[in-house]
Amino acid sequence: MNRQVVRVLVVVAVVAVLVAAFIRMSRGGGTPEADQPLVSLASDASAIDRVEIEQGSERIDVQRKDGQWVLASRDGFPAKAESVQEVVRGLDGLRKSQRMTAKPERHTDLDIGWPDPSGKARRVRVFASGKEKPLVDVVIGRTASSPAGVYARGSEDPQVWRCTGVLNIPAGVPGWLATPVADFASDQLQRITLADVTLTRTGSEWNMTGLDGQPATSTPRLDAIKSTLPFLLTGFSPDDVRREVPEDVSRAGSIEAQAWVDDANAVAIRMWMQDGRVWVRLAPGASGAQRDARIDAAAKTWSGWVFQLPSWRSDYLKPMFEPTPPADASLPATLPAVP
Repeated sequence: MNRQVVRVLVVVAVVAVLVAAFIRMSRGGGTPEADQPLVSLASDASAIDRVEIEQGSERIDVQRKDGQWVLASRDGFPAKAESVQEVVRGLDGLRKSQRMTAKPERHTDLDIGWPDPSGKARRVRVFASGKEKPLVDVVIGRTASSPAGVYARGSEDPQVWRCTGVLNIPAGVPGWLATPVADFASDQLQRITLADVTLTRTGSEWNMTGLDGQPATSTPRLDAIKSTLPFLLTGFSPDDVRREVPEDVSRAGSIEAQAWVDDANAVAIRMWMQDGRVWVRLAPGASGAQRDARIDAAAKTWSGWVFQLPSWRSDYLKPMFEPTPPADASLPATLPAVP
């Protein structure tokens, strides 16, 4: 074999190696760091005791206390452990796929700039007991497809990565609250009493009577009561929660009702409008000699808290807080003289 042939073979071999390396780098994102985990949580999973998520003006702070997950950002209301597990597993499963921009001025193109008043980016931090620094401190940008993934980077690192994997971060407070806080189906209730009307169930039908025992005349307020109150306690999952304050006892325009689960035991409901949303306080109501165990069990969750209804439920309930016009409201104050 002459020297010319050897040179050709060497060149071909070098080119083949370079092409193979280029292909590997392209498939892995163009750098040796590709196809590596974004974070690694497996070794510290059992010690994780806090997850903090910031998005826009919203901050979720979930902490483990006495073996239970609670929302520290909501005064310690019980949190959904499944949501914590979902976020931790999702983060641990993200793998770097492709190196993207490292220019901070380009971060907003991928919804990964921080701080981000627009609320598109999310900063996620995971802490473990005995560790001074967070195990994870990343900014998550928009989702990606084909294959499924997200854009992510370390909060102090401008380098953005396209990562493969599925990361589901519950949106807002509702996705973190341990719910439902009440679950009494309408067919478990016997009647609902308010100051001026009573709703009585016959089979699946609810009928409304006034103080005189006669069927109540239809009005927007009474229609709203009939169509909403029998179902208020069914799968009751609020949009928000806060500690009860003294002012909640005497809110102007409050509506009070008793939802009777049998002839002697009821759930006391107080509702009021605040900043365009309906807030609800639940408590054990009237009780007989034989207390209802379901009410007593649920009261452990209700005690000391008030709950904000989801907006769609608030919209249905709003007519309840509008005063009922007198029966002759359509008539002029002074009738014209008879000629």
